[in-house]
Amino acid sequence: MFENLLEMQERGVRDRARGRSLDDNPMSKPDVLPITDFQEWYSMFDAWRFGWSIEDAMAGHIDMPRDGRASARAYTRTV
Repeated sequence: MFENLLEMQERGVRDRARGRSLDDNPMSKPDVLPITDFQEWYSMFDAWRFGWSIEDAMAGHIDMPRDGRASARAYTRTV
């Protein structure tokens, strides 16, 4: 199970690097992956989301507006 969680985290990182959104979590499509054990499903769902979030933060996507320009908030400094 632990290896599966790490693989799902890595998949989340790769998916974010490829420009996919949080809505693209493969575990959010129960018709593709039927849910048989809720706890295991949620662990996999959360592992993908965690990997996605790590890549999002590392790449600085959080402050990037949709039009691709840097936001004013990215240049302001709080004192």
